[in-house]
Amino acid sequence: MAIAAVLMLDLAIRIGDLEAFYSNTGAVPLTMLFEHSWNDYFVSLHAMSGLWQFQFILFLVAWFCAIMLFIGYRTRLFTVLSWFMLLSMHNRNGLILQGGDDLLRMVLFWGMFLPWGARYSCDSLLSPQKYEHKTILTVAAIAYLLQICYIYSGSALLKGTEWSKDFTAMYFVYGLDQIVYAHSKALFYYPELLKKLTFIAYYFELFVPVLFFIPVKHQWFRLSGIILIILFHLLNASTLFIGLFPIIGIVTSLGLLPAFAMDKLELLFYKVKIVSAGSFINIATYLNRILRWKQPVYIRPDWMENTKMALLIFLVVFVFDWNFSNLSFINSKLSDGLRPLGYALRLDQNWGMFAPGVFKDDGWYILEGVTEKNKTLNLLQEGKDVSYLKPASVTSLYKNDRWRKYTENMILSYNTFMRGYFCNYYKRVWNENSESKIRTLRIVYMNEFTLPDYKYSPASREVLWECEGS
Repeated sequence: MAIAAVLMLDLAIRIGDLEAFYSNTGAVPLTMLFEHSWNDYFVSLHAMSGLWQFQFILFLVAWFCAIMLFIGYRTRLFTVLSWFMLLSMHNRNGLILQGGDDLLRMVLFWGMFLPWGARYSCDSLLSPQKYEHKTILTVAAIAYLLQICYIYSGSALLKGTEWSKDFTAMYFVYGLDQIVYAHSKALFYYPELLKKLTFIAYYFELFVPVLFFIPVKHQWFRLSGIILIILFHLLNASTLFIGLFPIIGIVTSLGLLPAFAMDKLELLFYKVKIVSAGSFINIATYLNRILRWKQPVYIRPDWMENTKMALLIFLVVFVFDWNFSNLSFINSKLSDGLRPLGYALRLDQNWGMFAPGVFKDDGWYILEGVTEKNKTLNLLQEGKDVSYLKPASVTSLYKNDRWRKYTENMILSYNTFMRGYFCNYYKRVWNENSESKIRTLRIVYMNEFTLPDYKYSPASREVLWECEGS
């Protein structure tokens, strides 16, 4: 249910930029996608048309699938469909994706093999055969657990000396104006605190998955690990502008809650009586009536179960090898010949957040629009006069984290192809919605390099692109 809620929240955020990021009249048209940012093994319904109306319909389909997943109706079917719609949307525009998107996609993938509609769902109320097991120990459950381990231990193993020896990483993290909120910038001026935070963050990531494998008092250690993960993400969410990643990290960890914790929550649920079971039965019965679906009752042949098990084991080993191959000291990669499979199913992943070191190139954007009367405006600040002084909050320049990620990618030298499309799109949108028409637009990046030990680096003005005419 939490995963489905995140899917709906994600779609609600993305639909506000439907034209900009998913249509041919936006900043990422299909011509640019296929020429510069496409993998031949990708599959995407969203890449079939550049019409915003077509994209809108696909968003509605994805939203419907997420709602069905939330109420647990035909859970496995709508898990598959939700995963496929998410994969399709991710492939349409990878320039705005971050680690949380990969995590959400992978959790949905492993969820296809889990009986996570066996409880608290319409399926469980309608099923003639109740699922009695409280603890699930299957290959799919192990795959889900390993996926959580990759995020933390896998990320820590990719990190360099800034994290493990010098403990200066958080100094550079909180020096990044593009992701640090104005209120959390104060942490930047406490070097000893930053070193301690670096130490804690690194060893937390490295060892928190160990709590899931301790055999003695296993459920209590597992619960402790989940609580620590939740606290970790809450701290990140309150100090860093990193979108839905903290929320996704929290909700995916909920899938590891031990049985006794769920019993306590279930008891609380029934005491509060938020929603009655009868309401879910009525919803499920109504859906069955309008969709004319009946709950299937059948027995799978042994050979089908064995085939499914063999396939699942192969996928678990494949994903483990993919993550293992990301480590710098690994030369031979077992999965090299099977990389197309990873790209087709989007099992490809790399959890190198701030690894091996934190970015030192920082700065902020200025969109210099020159009007027909030769007046220069900053389009990112609602047409105010251009100033090259750093704004009080760089993160406030971005509509959401998707735009922050897009412009972060636009800085990179191998993504120069993005700049012209963005420039023309922003210029057109501004002229359509503003009385102060502009004839020229310059994408200016004020590059500010973060130096160690609080040394000052003056920002340099760099013109990334200029577009003129109508």
